[in-house]
Amino acid sequence: MELGRRDLLWNYGASFMRVASALIILPLILKMLSPEDYGLWSIMLSIKAITELLDFGFSPTFSRAVTYVYSGAKSLKAVGFDPVVEGGEVNYSLLGGLIKAVKRFYGGVAIILLLFLGSAGILYLEHLLSGYGGDLMMARISWYAYGALLCYQFYTYYYDSMLVGRGMIRRARQIVVLSQTLHIVVASIMLSLGYGIISMVAGQVVSVLVNRILAYKAFYDKKTLSDLRSASPYDWRVTLRNLWSTAYKSGLTGLSWIISNRMLAAFAGLYIPLSVIGDYGLSKQVAEITYTLSVVWFVTFYPKITQHKISNNKQQLRRMYFKALFIASAVFIVCLSGVLLLGDFLLNFIGSQTHFISLWLLILLMFSALFDGFTYISTSLLLAGNEVPHYKAQLLTAIFTVILLFLFLHFTDLGIIAIVLVPFGSNLLYNHWKWASVVITSFKKETD
Repeated sequence: MELGRRDLLWNYGASFMRVASALIILPLILKMLSPEDYGLWSIMLSIKAITELLDFGFSPTFSRAVTYVYSGAKSLKAVGFDPVVEGGEVNYSLLGGLIKAVKRFYGGVAIILLLFLGSAGILYLEHLLSGYGGDLMMARISWYAYGALLCYQFYTYYYDSMLVGRGMIRRARQIVVLSQTLHIVVASIMLSLGYGIISMVAGQVVSVLVNRILAYKAFYDKKTLSDLRSASPYDWRVTLRNLWSTAYKSGLTGLSWIISNRMLAAFAGLYIPLSVIGDYGLSKQVAEITYTLSVVWFVTFYPKITQHKISNNKQQLRRMYFKALFIASAVFIVCLSGVLLLGDFLLNFIGSQTHFISLWLLILLMFSALFDGFTYISTSLLLAGNEVPHYKAQLLTAIFTVILLFLFLHFTDLGIIAIVLVPFGSNLLYNHWKWASVVITSFKKETD
C-alpha cells in the first residue's frame, strides 16, 4: 500500500471542501438567511451528526477490515488480528463476505432511520417551528427532503470506507473535491436567487448523489468485479458477528464523542432561542474546521498505520504518532490566529446577521477542538489493533456530560457558557489525557 505526498494534498483538498460551506458559502448563508433560518440549518446539521450514531462504529471497523484483507489477511477475528507479511494476496472470498455483511447492516438500519425521521422527526420539527417567523412551507419541505437524503446517505455510507480501506485515498478524495464543488455551486446559485434554506438541501442532494456514483465505480473496477464474481463469499453472518464484536465498542465511542460535540445544538434548541443557537453554530463550525484540518495528515496515512500495526512495525508507528500530534498542534495555531485576527472583521465586512460567541468562549471552543484531535489520534492508534479499550470511559463521560448539561440548562441561565464548558471539562477529567498516556507508555515498553 503506497501512500505519499499527493494523497496527503488531495486529502487536505477534500477536507477543505468538506468544510467549504463554512468558508466559501458561509458569507452568502449569513447574508441571505435570517438568524432563525441559520439556527434551523445548524440544527439540521446536528441531526445529521445524530444519524451518524446509527453507524455504531461499523464504518471505521469495516475500513480497517478492508485494509486487513488487502494486506493479505486470510481471516477476520472478533478481537485482535493474526500478523501478516506485507504484500500478501487478497482473499476475495473474505472480501465478498465482508461486503455482503456491511450491505445487510446499512440497509436494515437505513429503514429504521426512515421510520424514525417520519415520526419523531416531524414532531420535533413542529416544536422548533412554533413562533417561527419565516416561510413555514419552505422550512418543512427542506426538513423532509434533508431527512430523505440522510436515509440514502446512510445506506451508502460504506462506499468511502471501501476506498480508504483499500488505500485509494487519492481517488476517494478527488471524488469528495468534485462532489463538494458541485455542492458549493448549486447552493450558491440558489442562495443568490433567494431560495433560502432549501438551497443548502439542494446542494447536498447533488453532492451526495455524485459522490456515491463515482465511489461505487472507483472501487468496483473490472478486475475487482471479476475476482469477486468468481470467488465464493464467506458466510456474511459470521463476518457480521466478528465485525460487531469490535464495531459496537467503536460505536459507543463515537456516541460519546457526538453527544459531547456534534449534537449540542439540537439539545440546546429545547432551551435557547434559534438566533442564539445560530451564533453558537457559527462558532462551532469554525472549531470543527480546526479539528478536521488538524487530523487530516493522520487520517490520510491511517491505512498505512494500520498496516504497520498488523505487520508489527513498531518503530514506524511511534514516528507517525508523534508526527501526527505535532502537525495537529501547528494547524491549531494557524487556525486560532486566523480566527482572532480576521474573524470579526470578515463577518462585519460581509454584513453577517450572525456573529461569534464571546471571545473567551470562542478561544475555549477552539482549544476543545485541539484536545479532541489529540484524543482522536491516540484512540485511533489503539483501534488499529482491532481493540477498543477506551469505549467504557468515553461512554461514561458522555452520560455524565448529558446529565450535567441538562442540570445547567434547566436550572441556570448559563446557556451557551454551559454548552462550551461542560463537554470540554468532562473530557479533560479523563479521556483527554488517559489514552495519550496509554499510547506513549506502550512505546516506552517497546524500547525497554
